[in-house]
Amino acid sequence: MLWVDTKYANLLSSKLERYSVKSHNPFLANFRCPICGDSSKNKSKARGYFYPNKAGLVMKCHNCGVTIGFSKLIEKLDYMLYQQYSLEKFGNKNIENKLKNTFDFTAKFESKPILELPSFIINLEEIKMVHGYKHPAVEYCMNRKIPENKFKYIYYIKDISRVSEIAIEYKDKIKTNEQRIVLPCLNRQGKPIGFGMRAMDDNKLRYMNIRLDENEPMLFGLERANFKRPLICVEGAFDSLFLSNSVAVNGSDMKKAMDILPDNTIYVFDNQPRNREVCKKMKSIIKNGKNVCIWSNIIYGKDINDMAKIGYSVEKIIYSNSYSNLEAENAFARWRKC
Repeated sequence: MLWVDTKYANLLSSKLERYSVKSHNPFLANFRCPICGDSSKNKSKARGYFYPNKAGLVMKCHNCGVTIGFSKLIEKLDYMLYQQYSLEKFGNKNIENKLKNTFDFTAKFESKPILELPSFIINLEEIKMVHGYKHPAVEYCMNRKIPENKFKYIYYIKDISRVSEIAIEYKDKIKTNEQRIVLPCLNRQGKPIGFGMRAMDDNKLRYMNIRLDENEPMLFGLERANFKRPLICVEGAFDSLFLSNSVAVNGSDMKKAMDILPDNTIYVFDNQPRNREVCKKMKSIIKNGKNVCIWSNIIYGKDINDMAKIGYSVEKIIYSNSYSNLEAENAFARWRKC
């Protein structure tokens, strides 16, 4: 069904610079390579080509040497168009099976019970049941579009100065009595390692991390992560709540998580190609041979929460833009602007 590939190659042309059809029989199209970006000095260079083989169209770049099937390329460049393409070429059954096998979003494990904390740190699910959607903590999370089925992992404290009751070393460090969101971090056995506290207003100190154990990394979601399935490691705790199997490092330092997370982990940094610190840390993870998500330049939003609010199917995008080794280095070189 070569005609389906050629049809969608022309539909994809808006995402391919200097796209032009050189021949219709046999089909041949030329464009600037979206993998390596072609020459950065000479914008007229176009060394990417579509040409037919037995299975359909293939893309070949005569600059970076990459060869990739049309199906894989369209999936990476335009996922919505890819769904239409797969439906037209293979039918409902094929795309449903592919999505099921590639993006299995159904948790295959039981969630841990709600963590028992001091009475002044209250679970958000319980708050919603008693006070409804008008409580400031519930309203804040609803405004951020946090899925309501994840409220059981979120807590609230009305007066943060009371933290010293469970961590005496913070008695003289916390000088305000503001209210905050609380995001507990447990180890694999469910032991509290610490928690992050997120301001609900324009406080300059958006996050405060409280450590209860200095000997273990403070990861949000670790106790309920399923290591037998593909795992996603992200920066922010809120970002992790939009994904089916994820942990968060509460910052951009992913190295502390590498020693305890399985090899099938995908490391996802915020979409900040002009941030030197993020670029530096991402490059380090790539050098360690890990799987890294490199955001496409057509994706908007600084982080996963922003992308989810826009309406992106973030988890699908992450899996479609996951790279390692040489592929990761090439994708990173295209993405970075720092």
